[in-house]
This record gives sequence, structure tokens and C-alpha cells, in this order.
Amino acid sequence: MTKIKDGLKCRLKGITACIALGVMLTTTAQAQDVRIALSGGFDRLDPSVTGNASDLNVLSQIYETLLTLDSKTGELKPKLAESFEATSPTVWTFHLRDGVTFSNGTPLTAEDVKFSIERILDPSLGSTHASQLSSIKEVRAIDRLTVEIETKKPDPVLLRRMQPIGGTGRVYIVSKSHVEGRNPADVASDPIGTGPFKLASWDRGRQLTLVRNETYWGDAPAVDGAVYTSIPENSTRVNALLTGEVDVIQSLPITDVERVKASERAHVVSSPNGLVHVLQLDSRHPPFDDIEVRKAFVHAIDIKGIVEGLLGEYGRVLAVPLSPNALQFDTELAPYTYDPALSKKLLAGKSISLKTFTSDGRYVGDRDIYQIINSQLKQVGFDINAQTLEWGRFVNMMSQKSGGPFYITGWDFGEGDASKMNSILSSGAAFSVTADATYDSLVAQAAQELDEARRTKLWHDIQTYVHDQYLVGAVWQSSALYGFSKNLDWEPRFGENMSLSEFHFVNK
Repeated sequence: MTKIKDGLKCRLKGITACIALGVMLTTTAQAQDVRIALSGGFDRLDPSVTGNASDLNVLSQIYETLLTLDSKTGELKPKLAESFEATSPTVWTFHLRDGVTFSNGTPLTAEDVKFSIERILDPSLGSTHASQLSSIKEVRAIDRLTVEIETKKPDPVLLRRMQPIGGTGRVYIVSKSHVEGRNPADVASDPIGTGPFKLASWDRGRQLTLVRNETYWGDAPAVDGAVYTSIPENSTRVNALLTGEVDVIQSLPITDVERVKASERAHVVSSPNGLVHVLQLDSRHPPFDDIEVRKAFVHAIDIKGIVEGLLGEYGRVLAVPLSPNALQFDTELAPYTYDPALSKKLLAGKSISLKTFTSDGRYVGDRDIYQIINSQLKQVGFDINAQTLEWGRFVNMMSQKSGGPFYITGWDFGEGDASKMNSILSSGAAFSVTADATYDSLVAQAAQELDEARRTKLWHDIQTYVHDQYLVGAVWQSSALYGFSKNLDWEPRFGENMSLSEFHFVNK
């Protein structure tokens, strides 16, 4: 029988410690803990700053938002806000739940909400979320539990920023008393939220442990905690699942789906609404500031053949960087055609040398997709020098707009709105390498249109412009694929958003 103190050491120190202590991970003492392997590494555990998906995967267990999204209806519903209403075309009022506390015991108040939003908007912080909140004029704490957010102009998607689905642009509520005046690096190492879990330990570069927040205001989750590790290499991550070293793996490779299905230990969990992958082109600088070069690049890539060959039923090619689940998605636009002869003609014998960086294992099939794309580009006159980078370092470079002339990014459109395209293409967005005045002008019009029909028409015009100007190199969507222990299950309601509090044990 496992001793309690050994079980605690095991949970806090991880898999290697468990083996050294002779602790069986399936014993009663450990039955309610989950071991999760992510494909990317952890960077900064500060929800107001980071745009790294692995960070947000963990932070969304610790921090919460004012609102939540109903997966069946797409409706916004109360979370930390007990109710909310528009008091004018430019003012939203939120009434907070009474009795909610942060995991350090301090109560949630309107001042925390005001501080959280103003912190994101502070240019000195360099938040990846700031560009999507630029419509905010002022945040007012009316009383202890009432907050008003006033926008400069009507903003039809502001409320979508107040729920957790969609990656960058979300407003997670932090504790003012815990964060104010502290060094951002210290805040990123010591997260304190109102969520169902809290940080127990973080061994940088290796693993991170969460435990249940026993003072959580909502329903208690089924699991007591989780040990997160970063395993970027696909085969290593899959083997860890199949040998029982971990209970859950993110980014299950397509090539291993049947192997996992046939195993005695694991099963596959999937959702068709996975990340929208965008081959981003840095059109701020040569060579992609020239539309003819962008055209040559785009038509040199057989993205349809690549996706069908590598992803099969778990992938689809799109015409623009927008998910079909978005209300404003234009079904009339067709993906770019594969036409290497046209690419060669456009380049007119020129050879263009490009030094690029690539991820390996962060996205479904990314290494293989990169290799095929680079090979096809070389055939028409692009000389590609590619280097694989660790994801944490790579995402930092991308946030500083120095990720290279082209690279793959993955975007979560779980919120179901076209405005997420701004994270990819707006000049001021943290992860955009596009600076197109016409695009910026068009989205500025859409951003203040409250009539949904007219707003949809504007977004159709924007999608046509993006497509015709070749502002991105290729777009495809892959299913969100996970490997789960047969002792554990979960229904992915929003594709890539993995909610630890929704995990449940099978036959336990």
C-alpha cells in the first residue's frame, strides 16, 4: 500500500520520483491525479501577458473570466460575473458574484476586474491580448461588486473577450493585491486565481504540478490535481501514453491514431473544431512585401494534396484564416490552387533565399508539412534554409515579430467570431506580421457595426480582400486529437481547449 508521504512526493516531483519510490501510479492514493503531456513548453504563467498555448492550457485551470460560453448554443453566460447588461451602446455593466475568493484567500472585487483590464492595456506590459481590447476607453469600479466598461465606439465583440475560449484576447481576472507593483517575471512564476486549481510546483523545463483549490467557489472537479510535462517529440509522447507513463497526451499524431485505438491502455478523443493553421507571410519586409512573390509562393504549395495525404479525414483546407464555425465565414471563397508553372513564371528565373524556423510536434503533422512545403518551394525557385526550434523559444520570437519570413501558427476560433482574424493580420496585433492599411481600415468599420447582417457583409468583403491580396500562404484546419488512458475520459467541447475540471474517471 502506498504511503501518504510517498504519494505526495510522487505527485509533486513527478513520474521519475514515483518510480524511484516504488509507487504504483494506479494505487488509491494516486487514483485522482492526472498526468498530462503537452506538445509545447511553458513560458510565462501570466494570463495577462502570454499567448503561448501551453501556458494558457494551464492558466485556464487557475484563472477565470467574467463570462463563459455555452458549447451547445454559443451563448455567453455568467461566470465570475453573476449578471451583465448593456446600459448604453458603449457601456457594459457587470455585477460580480459575492463570496468568490482567490486561492490565497483575498476576495474578488470590482477593483480586481478594473486592474486586470487596465494591466493588459498598459503598453509597458507588452501584452499579447492588448490589441483586441483597444476599443476600451475606461473601466470603472462603481462599487465593490459592480464594474462598468466603456468603449470608444460600439464594440459588438467586446463580450467575447470576457470568456475563455479563443486563445489570445481573453481577459482573465488577476488579484490586484497580489500583482500590483510586482516584477512581471515574479508574477509569471506565482499565479494566483479564482479557478478550480492552483499551482503546487513548477520545475522549469521539466514539469508543472497543479492541485485542487479547496476554497473554489464552484463545483469541485473530479480530479485532485495534474502533473503537466512537455514532450515535444511525437513518438516519445505517444509511447509515454501507451506505456502508462502519462494519462493524457495533447496533439496525438495522425499516424498514431490507429495504434492508440488498438491499444489496451488508451483511446482517442477528438473534435473536428481544432486549430486553424495559417502559413503566415511577413509582408512587412522583402520578399513578401511584393504581391507577385506572395502569389508565386502560394501557388507553389499543394496544400490540398498535403492535407489529404497527411491528415486524411482529420483535416480540411480553407480559403481564408477563419474557421467554418464562425458566423461570418464566407463559403463562396475557394482555396488557392496548386500551380507551380505559374509560380515559376512569376519568379521569372529568380532565386529567393529564405532562412526559416519551424516547430516539431507543436501542431498536428507540422514537421512533415514543413518538409513537404519546403521541398515544393525549392522546385520553383525558393531556396529554403530551415531550422527546427523548441516551441517556447519559437513562440517568443513570433510574439516579437521575428519568427522569420514564413511559418505555421495555429489559431483557436472557439469563440465563433471573425474578429479573431485580427490577431493574425491586424498591424498592431502581437502575432501579426502583416501591415496592410486597407485591411486595418476594413476591420475598423466591422469592429463598430452592431447590425449583424451588415457586419457579416463587411467580414465577407474582408475575407475577399485577404484572399485576393495573398496575405497568407495557406490555411487548413486539423481535428483536435488527444490520447487518453482508458481509465479517464473527457468530451472536448471547444476543440483545443482542454478543461481539467471536466475530466472524469471511468469505472472508478
